[in-house]
Amino acid sequence: MYIERSTGMSEGKDGHRLPATHGVVRWDNGGSLKDIEREVRERDLATLAFADSEFFGDHEIAMAMCHDMRAHEMNVLWSAQLATVPAGELLKGMRLAGCQHVTMLLDPDEAVDALELVRHYGFDARICNVDGTSYASDKISYTVVEREVIAARLPGLHTVQFDLAVAYYNARRYSEVMLPLGKAMTLRFPKNELCLNLLACLSAAKHYPDQVAGLLDQARYGCPHPVVFRNRKLLKSWLESGGDLKGIRLELESASGSSVMVQAIQF
Repeated sequence: MYIERSTGMSEGKDGHRLPATHGVVRWDNGGSLKDIEREVRERDLATLAFADSEFFGDHEIAMAMCHDMRAHEMNVLWSAQLATVPAGELLKGMRLAGCQHVTMLLDPDEAVDALELVRHYGFDARICNVDGTSYASDKISYTVVEREVIAARLPGLHTVQFDLAVAYYNARRYSEVMLPLGKAMTLRFPKNELCLNLLACLSAAKHYPDQVAGLLDQARYGCPHPVVFRNRKLLKSWLESGGDLKGIRLELESASGSSVMVQAIQF
């Protein structure tokens, strides 16, 4: 295996545009997880895409890889492409190792079983026919109650705690956001700018514009999610139009852990 890099752009502390990389992991019957781990650490990658289904074709090899990712504390979010319906044990292992999104190419009779499994562990998923055509309903969404159940099922996983915090915010249950968000941050959710963005959203809901500005300013450094820039523009427009003085509510956009994979290479 080896990493093939995709380069985007981010904003540095001096305002200049800097390259930001997202790793695409390829299968070639060579290399090792140690090679991937080294590149992740050296390049400070936060997202990976396992672009070949061969990684997960053998249950034992895939389970061992997921175990090693956790043992080596590879704190990255990643996506995977699957050509078969994996056992529930493997999906749980993938989720605990940081897998956030799966693309599955399956026959119709397999798709129903696969949907139930991926929902059980809270994956963001796209399930397609073997020729790549989408089924009528190939994208997954979750209710707040479902997010609560998944967070209780996987209490030590930062991504499910973060997604629960986002679900509470989107449901305007603002008083409940901080508990799962605090857990996600304590568990080292790797996309800190999304935590800062969600704190900014919460501050906006409570009408603390100075806090919003400070949090979004912190969130813009490194390789931020596009939502950070969108919210900075919303704040600027709101201030310029006198929204603060007019008492107009500032509503910012949250972003879930699943949305992180939008920045990574798609298959």
